[in-house]
Amino acid sequence: MFKANRLLTVAALLSVFSLTGCLGGSTEPSRYYTVSAESIAMPTVTSATSDFRVHVKKFTIDPAYQRTNIVYRESPYDFMFYDLDLWATRPEQMLTQVAGEYLIKSNMFKSVDLKPMGKPDFELLGNVDAIEEIDEGSSQEAHLAVQLTFRKVGEDAPLWEKRYDERQSMNKRDAHSAAEALSKLYARYMQDALENISRVK
Repeated sequence: MFKANRLLTVAALLSVFSLTGCLGGSTEPSRYYTVSAESIAMPTVTSATSDFRVHVKKFTIDPAYQRTNIVYRESPYDFMFYDLDLWATRPEQMLTQVAGEYLIKSNMFKSVDLKPMGKPDFELLGNVDAIEEIDEGSSQEAHLAVQLTFRKVGEDAPLWEKRYDERQSMNKRDAHSAAEALSKLYARYMQDALENISRVK
């Protein structure tokens, strides 16, 4: 009799845990965001297309940001990330892709390759130091720090190199606003980069 009662008790507890898991589990879906290519002023190109090819190498990134979770900070000492608000791809891959889109739209090169296709003439390299949302008091800003390097293939010395590190105010505190503000920041960086690259290539 005691054994039967014990089995019934265990079965009842398992049922409670099962119901708790079903009712208490999060049913909210993940949301995905991306940095997109904005409309920017392109440099003047002497001919419709150049005879040169450029390879956009996959950007490197600080290991702290090597995740699909969108990072946010509430002070210089905090480092947190959203659980359900995610980048559609890892940030370094996303920024590499968008850089390629800007280069294609510039018409400065015969071809723009994200993967090596034969031997290109030039390379664009990038390193992402920070890509995040900054929430300090009532202020919300997007922060993007990126170093871009343009060089001839086979040469270590860059033809042009610059580190960008700026903030862009956000309309409100959410991942959508962060993605929009980061896109605007990156557009400014790439517009400046394209203008400089057009002078040295």
